[in-house]
Amino acid sequence: MIPIQKLLALSWLFIVLAACTGGSIADEPFFNPKKYHHTVDGFRNPPGSPEHVRSARQFMAFLWKRITEDVGEIKLPENHILPPEAAIKQFHDSPADSRITWIGHASFLIGWNGINILSDPHFSKRSSPFSFAGPQRFAPPGLNMEDLPKLDVIIISHNHYDSFDEDSLRALSRHSPDALVLTPLGLAQTIRQWGFKNARDMDWYDRQSVGDVTFMSTPAIHRANRWLFDVNETLWSGFTIESNGKKIWFVGDTAFGPVFERDLAKRIAPVDITLAPAGAFLPREVMQAAHTTPEESIYLAKIMGSKTAIGMHWGTFPLGADKPLDAIKRFNKTPTRGMRKIMMQIGQTLSLQELW
Repeated sequence: MIPIQKLLALSWLFIVLAACTGGSIADEPFFNPKKYHHTVDGFRNPPGSPEHVRSARQFMAFLWKRITEDVGEIKLPENHILPPEAAIKQFHDSPADSRITWIGHASFLIGWNGINILSDPHFSKRSSPFSFAGPQRFAPPGLNMEDLPKLDVIIISHNHYDSFDEDSLRALSRHSPDALVLTPLGLAQTIRQWGFKNARDMDWYDRQSVGDVTFMSTPAIHRANRWLFDVNETLWSGFTIESNGKKIWFVGDTAFGPVFERDLAKRIAPVDITLAPAGAFLPREVMQAAHTTPEESIYLAKIMGSKTAIGMHWGTFPLGADKPLDAIKRFNKTPTRGMRKIMMQIGQTLSLQELW
């Protein structure tokens, strides 16, 4: 007999697979038919972006495994997780206005020029709509929510469950109710429903300043959906964070495509620090239109003229067929010249002054 958890997960799988087309966004106030990535049926990736090559059967098999499979013990890189006491001490010993801490996956806490910034906050056990099924953490958050300072800005890259976690965001709305949440188009309303007073939808290349720090939404090659019939009704993006002539690029979730060299590099390069996605890249027939390989993530940092590339979107959840050791080995093996590559420990804090 199939366990009830798998039956419920199977029901969710069919709901997701049924969401093969998005609804119209033409009635939304942010809709702009003059922009290529806006269509009446939803948002789309920039011209020349890679297309999915998977079959429906391949995708169903892959998604079913991600929802129901017990991946067992995951072999992690040596010293992958900083002990909690050491993480807390390192965090408090670092300069509050010039530090970066890896919480895990795509969650970074950045203290810069008097502003506390958190990206894609995720503190929950699973990356899933369910508490009983779906990808489960094999590495705890590097800091607990109660260890965080009051936040000034939260940036969200897209609405997938590993980046847009409802429980985490609801809890953060109580922790830092006055924080400004910057989201891709279409997500600010949900953020307000989850308890935040201040939220702003941002289209690609929109800007927002908080104090002396300026944020800009950047294009990404991905997709967005959570439930039935909502495919690409909200946008996906990265963000630059800039202050005092220095710049961090939080890439978000993305595949590699011509938009980065053709357009984005001309607008944002040089970038001092790139937070580059390096995990969930296998199997390629499923992931090539949504996630970079570790080598491609390094290349993104290279074409932006980065001094430092820090890997993210790896080592936290079992989201692809690749393992944490695959990501770190391939990331570290990729040759670079004049650029530092860093795979942080979960919970580790680094001084921004040493990375510029």
